[in-house]
Amino acid sequence: MKQVIYLTFTLITLIKFCTANTESVYNQHNLKVKLNIQESFIDVVDSIKLSHSEMNVFYLNSNLSIYESSCELKVIGSEYNYNKYKLPANLNSDYIVLKYKGIIADNRDGIQHMTHATMYESTNGIIFEKGIYLAGQTYWVPDFELADLKTFTIDIEIAKGWLLTSQGNIISEEIKDSTIYYSFRMDQPTNQVCLIGNRWTKYTETINNIDINVYLINEDKVLAQRYLDASSDYLNLYNNLIGEFPYLKFDVIENFWETGYGMPSFTLLGKRVMRFPWIIDTSYPHELLHNYWGNSVYVDYNKGNWCEGITTYMADHLLKEKDGDGHVFRRAQLKKYTDYVNSENDFPPSQFKSKHDAASEAIGYSKVLMANHMLRIKYGTDIFLKSYANFYQNHKFKIASFNDIENSFEKATGENLDNFFNQWINSEGAPTINLNRVKVKRKKEIYTLNFEIAQSYQNKPYELDIPVYVYLKNNMTVERKALSLSEPDHSYSFNFTDKPVRIDIDPLFDVMRKLNRDEVPPTLSQILGSNKWTIILPKSSKAYFHYKNLAISWSRIYSERGIEIKMVNDNKIEKIPTDCSVWILGAENNFARYLNVREKYNSVESEEILSKIDSLNKNELIVFTIPNPENEDETIGYINSNNPSIIGQLNMKLMHYSNFSYVGFEGKSLKNTLKGNFPVLNSSLKYIIDDKESINWSEYNFPINDIMYK
Repeated sequence: MKQVIYLTFTLITLIKFCTANTESVYNQHNLKVKLNIQESFIDVVDSIKLSHSEMNVFYLNSNLSIYESSCELKVIGSEYNYNKYKLPANLNSDYIVLKYKGIIADNRDGIQHMTHATMYESTNGIIFEKGIYLAGQTYWVPDFELADLKTFTIDIEIAKGWLLTSQGNIISEEIKDSTIYYSFRMDQPTNQVCLIGNRWTKYTETINNIDINVYLINEDKVLAQRYLDASSDYLNLYNNLIGEFPYLKFDVIENFWETGYGMPSFTLLGKRVMRFPWIIDTSYPHELLHNYWGNSVYVDYNKGNWCEGITTYMADHLLKEKDGDGHVFRRAQLKKYTDYVNSENDFPPSQFKSKHDAASEAIGYSKVLMANHMLRIKYGTDIFLKSYANFYQNHKFKIASFNDIENSFEKATGENLDNFFNQWINSEGAPTINLNRVKVKRKKEIYTLNFEIAQSYQNKPYELDIPVYVYLKNNMTVERKALSLSEPDHSYSFNFTDKPVRIDIDPLFDVMRKLNRDEVPPTLSQILGSNKWTIILPKSSKAYFHYKNLAISWSRIYSERGIEIKMVNDNKIEKIPTDCSVWILGAENNFARYLNVREKYNSVESEEILSKIDSLNKNELIVFTIPNPENEDETIGYINSNNPSIIGQLNMKLMHYSNFSYVGFEGKSLKNTLKGNFPVLNSSLKYIIDDKESINWSEYNFPINDIMYK
């Protein structure tokens, strides 16, 4: 389920793509709002203080009609869900008043009948009985073309029983008869005006002068307290790492459809999502941290979305690192990049705006995360945190770019980092590295270790800092060497008084690079990320047509993504292809006997896992992957179900388990009961110099990176 939650919580930052300057300009909006829930109707009076006279073009939701204006307006265009208006060129005042009204009910039917399976559907804005969601992309507040940000007040009236929240602080709340009146105020420049409402139960605690509010659709004191307690921990954490929380409150809001949205001063979590027991310890800090990165220091999208990578690094990665699994998390990020990014879909992180597929996520999240990690490894955690703390203080409630991050690091380190940022942020691609020609020579009491590191690249060699670890006989502390490589290949030589018995190149995955296939276990992502599949169908199976329908469905879906797919019956092919990814469907498949997982992994994988795979293969539904025995650069996937009617449910389901080697399901609802990765048997970046030595590698003291959060 961790992969499902990762996909669910991949942040959807709802921020307008701005044309931004570091010195941002903003208007002041004073809004008077009336809401009619039954009619999905909104009536707004917006009194706007313009920051300068060139503010003459704005956007407004196309379902909202302006029925009165203090100046003449001209419609000059329309796009998707908004109209584009222009003010008169000879506007004498910097103060205008607009009155507009209309129905906001985007995707109402879809949300009304939404299920967990369709939770990725959303809305640009809606007012109805299940809840209110108005945000920047709703364009319910005039959005001026040259105003990067805005401040605002909202005076609003709504039927009694409804609670409302925004990124602004609640100034007043008053009930008169059947109506409740709210006043909100946002004095800090923000990138959007949000208004969220429902018939919640509200739970509140004040932590270090920050009001933490949990809004639940149904009463649940225990759940609310869990979030209140966790919020206290994470607020203290990021206060110490970065600086004071940017807002006076933070709201944890139960949404009426399944989301994991991070917004300025609040997060919108779906009913199922927020009740998963591990969310508070995994994805929730990611949402809270976005109040620093992206929702108070805003993103200059024209120069690249920097906030997803650093948020993932300082939230998801930080917690894994705390548990001793930072290297596992980094390997997964590099593997994602390796599996999904190729010469056809690659682009520089400076061009990343938001994720729209696995490749863009691997660039904007994973590659930027690794760039941040390399900065931290190079200069140390203290300098890394100081650089980001200064970046935060200097750009809070402003729009910032990768350039501003570079400037902050240059001030902290005293070094010019143009080459680093040009290489990792402004350029596409990543190198692969290889270990060659390892030899040990002894002269009297001195052992000389010689080896070569080579890199593969697209345009020119990368400037790399590569960590190398050397195991020595009779010395139980592994020695770490930091080596520079800026050529296609380079030879290195080190002398030791103890015999070198093993050498590892970047075993903690500290370098942004494409992984060699033998560094990682076989996984579904290696198939799903490849550009060519052969699907072998079991012609003699009673479930043949169920498997064929699955293959046809996959062909339709993945062909649209540029994947070349060939379907063939097992009686029409002589051997498993070696030049592409392969799916072998059904235990009755003529080629299923070649996929002997037990034979390949029995010596290193636990009997419990192998027995479970055998059981699921005989009685339920199992999916696993193994390297192609004739070409281990390609991967074979195997699927077998003992209930043919449920095979079609795998249509898109496996995407959620793409990081795993094997995954098992039981019952008609396909309950996941097994998932995991096979071990890495041999890595070309780990070289045992004398395999005749009987050495217990686990007894060595392995140096690890310093921990950001202890």
